[in-house]
Amino acid sequence: MNAVYPITGTWRNMRSYFMLLVLFLFTCLHVTADSDRFTAAVNPQNMAVGDQFQLTFTLNGGSNARGFKAPSFGDFTVLMGPSQSSNMQIINGSFSQSISITYVLQAQKEGTFKIGGAEIIAGNDKLISNSVTVNVGKGRSGGGQNSDGATSSNVFLKASVDKSTAFRGEAIVVTYKLYTRVTLLNYTLDKLPSLNGFWSQEIELPQQPEFHNENVDGVNYKVADIKKLVLFPQRSGTLEIDPMRGEVIARVQAQRQRNNDPFNQFFNDPFFNNPFFNNSVQDVKVPLKSSVLRVNVKELPSGAPGSFTGAVGRFSCEISLDKSTTKANEAVTLKVKISGKGNIKLADAPAINFPPDMETYEPKENVSVTATAGGVTGFKTFEYLIIPRTAGEYKLPIQPFSYFDLEKKQYVEIPSPELTLRVDKGNETVTTTISGTTKSDVQLLGKDILYIKTEVPDFESSHHPLFGSGIFYLLMALPALLFGFFLFMLKKQRAQQQNVGLVKQQRASKTALKRLSAAKTFMDARERDKFLDELFKALWGFVSDKLGIPVADLSKETAGSALRSKGVHEELIQEFIRATDNCEFARFAGNTTNDEEALYHQGLAVITQLEERLR
Repeated sequence: MNAVYPITGTWRNMRSYFMLLVLFLFTCLHVTADSDRFTAAVNPQNMAVGDQFQLTFTLNGGSNARGFKAPSFGDFTVLMGPSQSSNMQIINGSFSQSISITYVLQAQKEGTFKIGGAEIIAGNDKLISNSVTVNVGKGRSGGGQNSDGATSSNVFLKASVDKSTAFRGEAIVVTYKLYTRVTLLNYTLDKLPSLNGFWSQEIELPQQPEFHNENVDGVNYKVADIKKLVLFPQRSGTLEIDPMRGEVIARVQAQRQRNNDPFNQFFNDPFFNNPFFNNSVQDVKVPLKSSVLRVNVKELPSGAPGSFTGAVGRFSCEISLDKSTTKANEAVTLKVKISGKGNIKLADAPAINFPPDMETYEPKENVSVTATAGGVTGFKTFEYLIIPRTAGEYKLPIQPFSYFDLEKKQYVEIPSPELTLRVDKGNETVTTTISGTTKSDVQLLGKDILYIKTEVPDFESSHHPLFGSGIFYLLMALPALLFGFFLFMLKKQRAQQQNVGLVKQQRASKTALKRLSAAKTFMDARERDKFLDELFKALWGFVSDKLGIPVADLSKETAGSALRSKGVHEELIQEFIRATDNCEFARFAGNTTNDEEALYHQGLAVITQLEERLR
């Protein structure tokens, strides 16, 4: 009866027979040893910035090797190594062996670099390898080869924009894609791109990357979108989007050592390198870096109407009062709603000329937007609280709302309705005086009404009369004093309201603290996106109000220059920029960190210190 053995058992038997054969040949054949040679080789020798390459030090014929010392790799990043392997050969009766020590390096900058020799002790001799030269050119996609199969052409990060030319304020979609031909265990983002000159809105993506197949130059890759942003350029010229950096952990199959031995060539056949036979794998850390993106931003055409404040896209504007008739001293709400597609968050409400007899407050803003690959859509509302103090009929002149239409390539002005508010008298105490009364004007109706006597009554005098005392005259004068103080404060308030910049400057701290309070509420409720949005608004809004710079014109450069002109020291300016960068990084990085508490305290400290310096 023939026994049936599994494949694994047969494979083990084959390996045992092979080892016995090697021992037999080693015992029977004449053995000669090569002299010790220690060499270095690099593959490839020519590459681009960001590419990976393999540096191998080989000791031929050496035995009892020890004391290996690697050269300096100061111009390169060590990704893997040192990894050691040994090789044995029997050719025409001669026996030889070698030891290889391998590093995987990454080029960081352009130039021609020389890597010095390594040292090793073989027997009683100290050996020094030859030096190697590496030529590094400009960065490109793809690149050098790893000995383990994790190459920059097998896994890389690619950034792209949907348009390379745009108007100031026009939406630009930036997509960061991860391409891979190997198995990935994890990926992280180390550095998000710097977005100087842009206002950004992140497009929500699934928490776990969704891979699909894509063919690039005849090579099939697994591709996933890992970050997507809508950017609105805030100034004209050539703007750069810095690279995004990250790293992945790639799991690759370890390759067998190749040489000229026919036995090894036989077992290095792809059939035997199949994972079924060879399940040896390595987890390799591969750094990623996208390329620099450049966008040509054109200035908007001339001829903008006076009511234009920077809205770009396509919008509608609705203006309404919650009631058209009210009473004096009763509140009325005026609502402005701007809807459409474009830079909605940066849109401003049209100017409204309120009558001086109306008390008004800063509008309450509310924004709801959705960012997709097609741009940003949604609405922004402004709610003004109005309190008319006197009766009458008031007209509320409102400027038109203007925007630049990207499809028509022209400015569009939406006329605003002229709202009318009728104010009736409020609840007042009415005093009626009746004069010229005679006895005949009052008739006795039954016996419940009697004629009031007109003679001077004889009252009993008090020991401490109020009439004529100091308190009496003070109480008499108090209404006049209060009325004068009220008129003074009202006049001062109206004068301040006419200077919008002064009002914003004085209310900057109060507004920032309200936003910080809202941010803390969202933080405690674990609403991360709303927390970061409020914190970002608090930082930029405070500086915008204090310095009198519109948010649309505010950047790190303009903010830093204006703060320096106000005498703010450089360390505090850099702390403000770091706070905004950290907040922006947290917005882009998603739920990768739990740094809300640190971000909140950093923002609070920066605003507090700036308030002390800008008083």
